[in-house]
Amino acid sequence: MDFDFGAISYLAVILSAVAICILGSIWYSPKVFWNTWQTLKGLNQKDLPSVGKVMTSSILMAIVNSFLLANIAKWANIGGWADGLWLGLLVGLIIAGTSATNAFYEGMKLKLYLITAGFHVISMILAGIIIGSFS
Repeated sequence: MDFDFGAISYLAVILSAVAICILGSIWYSPKVFWNTWQTLKGLNQKDLPSVGKVMTSSILMAIVNSFLLANIAKWANIGGWADGLWLGLLVGLIIAGTSATNAFYEGMKLKLYLITAGFHVISMILAGIIIGSFS
């Protein structure tokens, strides 16, 4: 296995991380899934962590996830946005499937799981398209 991190496009990593953050800000906005998510989690405003802490963590994880996806794309010889789309879908479904185990043990409501897993699948597809476009 080749660990030549210089062979990936860091521009693609940054752009896909930005895209993930933009998607997250839309996905978890009050007009889309925020209110439902918050209700299903049983949280109120005072229970939530600071926005700064959450945003910082989200940005860092978007960068890490994009970097890892870019490395998988390199290893898989992904060439083009369509290959990137399929890779993103595959990785997103792996994340969603793995998260399902936790959801079962936690007794998570299906709707809550679908909101969370849906974000992961769509974000990985979006990142895969961007990363694949730079391959």
